[in-house]
Amino acid sequence: MSGLSRRDFIGAATAITGAAAVGGVSASAAEAAAPAHQRKPHGDIRDIKRVVILMQENRSFDHYFGSLRGVRGFGDRSTAQLPGGLSVFEQPLSSPGQRLTGTQYPWRLAAAPVSAYPAGHQPPSSEVGAQNYGGTDHSWESQHTAWYGGLMNAWYVSKGGPTTLGYLDRRDLPFHYALADEYTIGDAYHCSVLSATGPNRTYHWGGTIDAANKYSGYTAYSGGDELGKNLLWESYAETLQKARMTWKVYQGSDNYGDNALEYFKTFAQYDPSQGGTATPGNVYYDNGVATVPEPNDPETGNADNLVEAIKKDVLAGTLPQVSWVVTNQRYSEHPDGAPTDGAYYVHEVLKALNADPEVFNSTLVIINFDENDGQFDHVAPPVPAPGEKDEFVAGTDLSNYGFTQPAPVGLGFRVPLLLLSPWTRGGWVTSEVSDHTSVIQFMEKWSTALGKPAISPNISAWRRRVCGDLTGAFDFTSPVYGLPRLPSLEPIGDDVDYDPPVTTNTMPKQEGGTKKARPLPYQPNANLVGFTRQHGKPATAKLEFSNNGPHVSRASHFSVYNNRADSPSLADYPAKFPGQYTVDASHNLSRTVSGTAPVGKDDNDSAYDITVLGPNRFLRRFTGDLDREGSTAQVEARYERKGHSHGERDVLVLRLTNDGHQSVTFTVRSDQYLKDRTVTHHVPARGHVTHTVDPLDKSNGWYDLTVKVSGDSSWSRQYIGHIENGSHSVTG
Repeated sequence: MSGLSRRDFIGAATAITGAAAVGGVSASAAEAAAPAHQRKPHGDIRDIKRVVILMQENRSFDHYFGSLRGVRGFGDRSTAQLPGGLSVFEQPLSSPGQRLTGTQYPWRLAAAPVSAYPAGHQPPSSEVGAQNYGGTDHSWESQHTAWYGGLMNAWYVSKGGPTTLGYLDRRDLPFHYALADEYTIGDAYHCSVLSATGPNRTYHWGGTIDAANKYSGYTAYSGGDELGKNLLWESYAETLQKARMTWKVYQGSDNYGDNALEYFKTFAQYDPSQGGTATPGNVYYDNGVATVPEPNDPETGNADNLVEAIKKDVLAGTLPQVSWVVTNQRYSEHPDGAPTDGAYYVHEVLKALNADPEVFNSTLVIINFDENDGQFDHVAPPVPAPGEKDEFVAGTDLSNYGFTQPAPVGLGFRVPLLLLSPWTRGGWVTSEVSDHTSVIQFMEKWSTALGKPAISPNISAWRRRVCGDLTGAFDFTSPVYGLPRLPSLEPIGDDVDYDPPVTTNTMPKQEGGTKKARPLPYQPNANLVGFTRQHGKPATAKLEFSNNGPHVSRASHFSVYNNRADSPSLADYPAKFPGQYTVDASHNLSRTVSGTAPVGKDDNDSAYDITVLGPNRFLRRFTGDLDREGSTAQVEARYERKGHSHGERDVLVLRLTNDGHQSVTFTVRSDQYLKDRTVTHHVPARGHVTHTVDPLDKSNGWYDLTVKVSGDSSWSRQYIGHIENGSHSVTG
């Protein structure tokens, strides 16, 4: 279902113009806006006086930033392999399980010359054609079938053609890339639901879609919005109100259905467009339903109307502690809303905040996107194992696709996240797994530090384990103040949908180099420790996962792929699909969690090819054959604390074991990062040796190693990852 059908309700809201001032804001705002010499920074999260959130529309991470230097984009080597051996970037043109008829790589939307467009529907330039492409399907159904149980092999057929693989780069997005270069970008931020705008905005403002039906029999899992549904659980604005935190939604008479507070009964009862009664003086009406004055045209001038209202409150000292800014389709970047129009809007909001530099210098601006539209992203999102409370929905339309089991809510695909503040300045990347609930979790932590804890009652236990609170992206000891020089762009203002034709089919390039990386709260590890093999039953690989270390505070999620298997039917979910394991944080360095993986293509196949994927480019790949010579060779990877002249640090140790009756030779090769030469270890029968590498000393914590064994070309072990030590690093 296209999201374009969801917000054709402008008229009735026009009457509710002129939001009242937010009660109780002035004192807090005046304190924050005091001259710098009168403020005493705490050096922690309390230095943030306000949070301004701009949730934009329908762009995936790869679609916008796959070519950006230093992020997990088109140059990523820690990726899933599609059934049949294709790279996840080379998407089949045919449906899973059918004969392969061709493939398509991601392609730049602006690459096609105007002459390649259909006659009579040609844009004024290739750039306008790319900026104003018409979007792709992003329903609950097509998002789940593109994900295909975690195999990620059905984007082209689920989204209706090649546009799903279209992307933009720095030439198309100079403002967005400038923000990423100046501030902090998140390359592991996911939308919350494998679905469309409505459910994801419900998560953003409410922390759940009520998959467990705790509040009613309605689950908000699909659709462009939930207007008229009168959701019964507590929105986060209500949570803030209870905590005596000030808040407000800045919106015009056309909000494109994007103010998800209006989905909730508390607000819908005051919304005339939903049959409610406008009630000036009521905090939920004034701050969540009423609109800003509109001296400019409500459509073409929507951005300017919002900016004038924000600037007025900045100068008056009445900007609340939490502001959500909701624009219309033209400036939201929802296709065919041009990214350049969105850039104009965002830049103007930043300048409005900077009308009082003290306000700008004490404010965090969060720019995120509600969902990915139907745009491709190559990173399979973490999803829980079946049974997690409030994380699965039964009885949806996926039954039409053979999906007979309850379907996971999410996480959804990656979308852009930009954190703009003095404490996130400097061109950083945060790779902590997060989603829309992470914004709520951040405000929970911030409000608690301010002595007014606003804790959402709705976020599931699994999400709190897996999704971070964004605080690791900040450095409160070294702020950089001021609004940097950013590209100034004028809106394109072309409302015509264009259909850019495909002109290239080669793997796209990513900008060279790395970026500075913030520390992460996990230390994932996984080992293949043996096999079970019983007569008449298929063999099974035994795995052990861990997530241990002194700096570990968040769960690591692992996905396990059988690369030898054909593409199953969705009716076989979850049995024949990638295994999902969530491993909690531990300071016990020896703690492990057991898991399994299937061996071979079928019950008679003794060969195995298993990939384990985890956060921040973590990968383990194990290949071999139970009936060949390498079946007696084992490798255990572990992190150990070693003493050095500069103190203690973690190293990666590979224990190479030969359980056979003949000596074997292990070869350890560094494929990336480390400059270590290839090393061979001759291991006698029933013996073992250890191979130690020191990534923290030599390669900013990164390693990419392959181990081979003599006499068996099928046998290999690959180890990619990063050793965390609680300090800043660089991206992979």
